[in-house]
Amino acid sequence: MAPPRPYSFAQDLLARLARFLYLLWGGMLLGTLAFFDRVHLPEFLWNWPDLARSVTGPWGRGVFLGLALTMLLGALMEAWELVDLLLIRFTHHDPEH
Repeated sequence: MAPPRPYSFAQDLLARLARFLYLLWGGMLLGTLAFFDRVHLPEFLWNWPDLARSVTGPWGRGVFLGLALTMLLGALMEAWELVDLLLIRFTHHDPEH
């Protein structure tokens, strides 16, 4: 049997839900910006034009799409963990309770 957690069920649920929403929102935003070539850099980054062009070029878009995919996969895993947590919580029948 797993050791008891040092925090409550509600805290765990809220933390996982916030992480899921952050990863989902961030992945969708970054993926959409990269896919439609809407990545804009702040003015101070244009002091290094080679770096700015590499970030806004095709390789930079590829890196941003890869990061977005990674964030969306993380959100999917977090949703899996949330469902698992809820199912274990509400279907666990302990005869001692």
